[in-house]
Amino acid sequence: MNIIFVKHGDKYSAEHVNKLYHQLIQYYPDADYLCYTDDPTEVCIPCMPVLTKPTLKFWWNKLALFSEDLVLAGIKGRCLYFDLDMDIKEDPTDFIKWGGLNILDAYWKADMYIPKHAYDVRINSSVMTWTIGEQNHIWDHFLSNKDYFMRKYAGIDRFLVHENIEFNTHYDGIVNSVANEFKNAPIDMYNGIKYDVERNSI
Repeated sequence: MNIIFVKHGDKYSAEHVNKLYHQLIQYYPDADYLCYTDDPTEVCIPCMPVLTKPTLKFWWNKLALFSEDLVLAGIKGRCLYFDLDMDIKEDPTDFIKWGGLNILDAYWKADMYIPKHAYDVRINSSVMTWTIGEQNHIWDHFLSNKDYFMRKYAGIDRFLVHENIEFNTHYDGIVNSVANEFKNAPIDMYNGIKYDVERNSI
Protein backbone atom coordinates (compact mmCIF):
# COMPACT_ATOMS: atom_id res chain seq x y z
CA MET A 1 0.00 0.00 0.00
CA ASN A 2 1.07 3.56 -0.72
CA ILE A 3 0.31 6.45 1.63
CA ILE A 4 0.50 9.75 -0.23
CA PHE A 5 0.50 13.43 0.73
CA VAL A 6 0.45 16.54 -1.49
CA LYS A 7 2.38 19.63 -0.39
CA HIS A 8 2.19 22.56 -2.78
CA GLY A 9 2.85 26.20 -1.99
CA ASP A 10 3.58 27.49 1.50
CA LYS A 11 0.31 26.97 3.38
CA TYR A 12 1.65 23.77 4.92
CA SER A 13 5.26 22.93 5.67
CA ALA A 14 7.49 19.87 5.70
CA GLU A 15 6.67 19.62 9.42
CA HIS A 16 3.05 18.85 8.59
CA VAL A 17 4.13 16.04 6.25
CA ASN A 18 6.62 14.64 8.75
CA LYS A 19 4.10 14.73 11.59
CA LEU A 20 1.53 12.75 9.60
CA TYR A 21 4.18 10.24 8.59
CA HIS A 22 5.21 9.64 12.20
CA GLN A 23 1.59 9.31 13.28
CA LEU A 24 0.65 6.87 10.52
CA ILE A 25 3.72 4.65 10.47
CA GLN A 26 2.71 3.08 13.80
CA TYR A 27 -0.44 1.78 12.09
CA TYR A 28 0.99 1.20 8.62
CA PRO A 29 4.65 0.24 9.10
CA ASP A 30 4.85 -1.66 5.81
CA ALA A 31 3.34 1.04 3.59
CA ASP A 32 5.37 3.02 1.08
CA TYR A 33 5.16 6.74 1.86
CA LEU A 34 5.32 9.46 -0.79
CA CYS A 35 5.04 13.25 -0.81
CA TYR A 36 4.00 14.81 -4.12
CA THR A 37 5.48 18.28 -3.81
CA ASP A 38 7.03 21.35 -5.39
CA ASP A 39 9.48 21.66 -2.50
CA PRO A 40 10.98 18.53 -0.89
CA THR A 41 13.13 20.52 1.56
CA GLU A 42 13.21 18.81 4.99
CA VAL A 43 10.50 16.31 4.06
CA CYS A 44 11.52 13.03 5.73
CA ILE A 45 9.90 10.66 3.21
CA PRO A 46 10.53 10.05 -0.51
CA CYS A 47 9.23 12.85 -2.73
CA MET A 48 7.97 13.10 -6.28
CA PRO A 49 8.02 16.47 -8.08
CA VAL A 50 4.69 17.94 -9.15
CA LEU A 51 3.99 18.27 -12.84
CA THR A 52 5.38 21.38 -14.48
CA LYS A 53 3.03 20.96 -17.46
CA PRO A 54 0.22 21.59 -17.02
CA THR A 55 0.90 24.05 -14.23
CA LEU A 56 -1.64 23.58 -11.46
CA LYS A 57 -2.18 25.55 -8.28
CA PHE A 58 -3.33 24.64 -4.81
CA TRP A 59 -5.70 21.66 -4.49
CA TRP A 60 -5.80 20.94 -8.23
CA ASN A 61 -2.48 19.13 -7.86
CA LYS A 62 -4.38 16.34 -6.07
CA LEU A 63 -5.99 15.39 -9.38
CA ALA A 64 -2.57 14.62 -10.84
CA LEU A 65 -2.41 11.64 -8.48
CA PHE A 66 -4.75 9.97 -10.96
CA SER A 67 -2.42 10.60 -13.89
CA GLU A 68 -0.26 8.11 -15.74
CA ASP A 69 2.80 9.75 -14.16
CA LEU A 70 2.51 7.66 -11.01
CA VAL A 71 2.33 4.49 -13.10
CA LEU A 72 5.39 5.59 -15.08
CA ALA A 73 7.19 6.29 -11.80
CA GLY A 74 6.77 2.64 -10.87
CA ILE A 75 4.14 3.16 -8.18
CA LYS A 76 1.77 0.22 -7.96
CA GLY A 77 -1.13 -1.02 -5.87
CA ARG A 78 -3.51 0.62 -3.45
CA CYS A 79 -3.20 4.27 -2.43
CA LEU A 80 -4.36 5.99 0.73
CA TYR A 81 -4.24 9.78 0.54
CA PHE A 82 -4.44 12.33 3.39
CA ASP A 83 -4.65 16.12 3.26
CA LEU A 84 -2.07 17.84 5.45
CA ASP A 85 -4.65 19.40 7.79
CA MET A 86 -5.08 16.09 9.62
CA ASP A 87 -4.29 14.92 13.13
CA ILE A 88 -4.28 11.10 13.35
CA LYS A 89 -5.27 10.16 16.90
CA GLU A 90 -6.07 6.46 16.46
CA ASP A 91 -5.87 3.74 13.84
CA PRO A 92 -8.39 4.68 11.10
CA THR A 93 -8.23 1.31 9.31
CA ASP A 94 -11.72 0.09 10.23
CA PHE A 95 -13.30 3.22 8.75
CA ILE A 96 -11.45 3.12 5.44
CA LYS A 97 -13.20 1.69 2.39
CA TRP A 98 -11.47 0.20 -0.64
CA GLY A 99 -12.63 -0.63 -4.15
CA GLY A 100 -12.91 2.13 -6.74
CA LEU A 101 -12.47 5.73 -5.62
CA ASN A 102 -13.51 6.46 -2.02
CA ILE A 103 -13.73 9.87 -0.36
CA LEU A 104 -15.31 11.44 2.72
CA ASP A 105 -18.96 12.14 3.36
CA ALA A 106 -19.04 15.78 4.55
CA TYR A 107 -21.39 15.28 7.50
CA TRP A 108 -20.97 18.94 8.51
CA LYS A 109 -22.84 19.94 5.35
CA ALA A 110 -25.75 17.54 5.81
CA ASP A 111 -28.24 20.24 6.81
CA MET A 112 -26.72 23.04 4.75
CA TYR A 113 -28.79 24.68 2.03
CA ILE A 114 -26.76 24.63 -1.16
CA PRO A 115 -28.13 26.71 -4.06
CA LYS A 116 -27.73 25.03 -7.43
CA HIS A 117 -25.58 27.80 -8.89
CA ALA A 118 -23.03 27.45 -6.07
CA TYR A 119 -21.91 23.98 -7.23
CA ASP A 120 -21.15 23.15 -3.61
CA VAL A 121 -21.21 19.48 -2.60
CA ARG A 122 -21.57 17.26 0.45
CA ILE A 123 -18.38 15.27 -0.02
CA ASN A 124 -14.75 15.95 0.83
CA SER A 125 -11.54 14.61 -0.73
CA SER A 126 -9.31 15.00 2.34
CA VAL A 127 -9.06 11.21 2.69
CA MET A 128 -9.11 9.17 -0.53
CA THR A 129 -8.42 5.58 -1.53
CA TRP A 130 -7.95 4.13 -5.00
CA THR A 131 -5.75 1.72 -6.92
CA ILE A 132 -3.02 3.02 -9.20
CA GLY A 133 -4.02 2.90 -12.85
CA GLU A 134 -7.75 2.43 -12.22
CA GLN A 135 -8.75 6.10 -11.99
CA ASN A 136 -6.76 7.60 -14.86
CA HIS A 137 -10.01 8.58 -16.58
CA ILE A 138 -10.44 11.31 -13.94
CA TRP A 139 -7.21 13.00 -14.96
CA ASP A 140 -7.94 12.51 -18.65
CA HIS A 141 -11.34 14.14 -18.27
CA PHE A 142 -9.83 17.07 -16.35
CA LEU A 143 -7.22 17.61 -19.08
CA SER A 144 -9.95 17.67 -21.73
CA ASN A 145 -10.93 21.19 -20.57
CA LYS A 146 -8.79 21.99 -17.53
CA ASP A 147 -8.92 25.81 -17.74
CA TYR A 148 -12.70 25.72 -17.87
CA PHE A 149 -12.96 23.29 -14.96
CA MET A 150 -10.58 25.33 -12.79
CA ARG A 151 -12.64 28.46 -13.40
CA LYS A 152 -15.98 26.73 -12.91
CA TYR A 153 -15.26 24.75 -9.74
CA ALA A 154 -13.76 25.94 -6.47
CA GLY A 155 -11.95 22.68 -5.83
CA ILE A 156 -11.79 19.07 -6.91
CA ASP A 157 -14.73 17.97 -4.74
CA ARG A 158 -17.12 19.96 -6.91
CA PHE A 159 -15.36 18.74 -10.04
CA LEU A 160 -15.83 15.10 -9.03
CA VAL A 161 -19.53 15.48 -8.28
CA HIS A 162 -20.64 17.75 -11.09
CA GLU A 163 -18.58 15.96 -13.74
CA ASN A 164 -20.27 12.70 -12.69
CA ILE A 165 -17.12 10.89 -11.56
CA GLU A 166 -18.06 7.61 -9.89
CA PHE A 167 -17.06 7.31 -6.23
CA ASN A 168 -18.06 5.83 -2.88
CA THR A 169 -17.64 7.24 0.62
CA HIS A 170 -15.71 5.91 3.60
CA TYR A 171 -17.54 4.49 6.60
CA ASP A 172 -19.25 6.97 8.90
CA GLY A 173 -17.19 8.28 11.79
CA ILE A 174 -13.72 8.37 10.23
CA VAL A 175 -13.16 12.10 10.78
CA ASN A 176 -14.11 14.82 13.19
CA SER A 177 -14.16 18.29 11.65
CA VAL A 178 -12.81 20.49 14.44
CA ALA A 179 -14.87 23.45 13.22
CA ASN A 180 -18.04 21.32 13.25
CA GLU A 181 -17.51 18.77 15.99
CA PHE A 182 -19.23 15.47 15.38
CA LYS A 183 -18.05 12.76 17.75
CA ASN A 184 -14.92 10.95 18.73
CA ALA A 185 -13.18 9.85 15.54
CA PRO A 186 -9.71 8.50 14.74
CA ILE A 187 -8.88 11.61 12.68
CA ASP A 188 -9.30 15.28 13.54
CA MET A 189 -9.60 17.36 10.38
CA TYR A 190 -9.03 21.11 10.31
CA ASN A 191 -10.91 21.61 7.03
CA GLY A 192 -8.23 23.69 5.37
CA ILE A 193 -7.53 25.86 8.43
CA LYS A 194 -3.81 26.48 8.70
CA TYR A 195 -2.56 25.45 12.11
CA ASP A 196 0.75 25.11 13.92
CA VAL A 197 2.14 21.60 14.14
CA GLU A 198 3.43 22.26 17.65
CA ARG A 199 0.02 22.21 19.29
CA ASN A 200 -0.64 18.72 17.92
CA SER A 201 2.89 17.35 17.86
CA ILE A 202 3.54 13.79 18.98
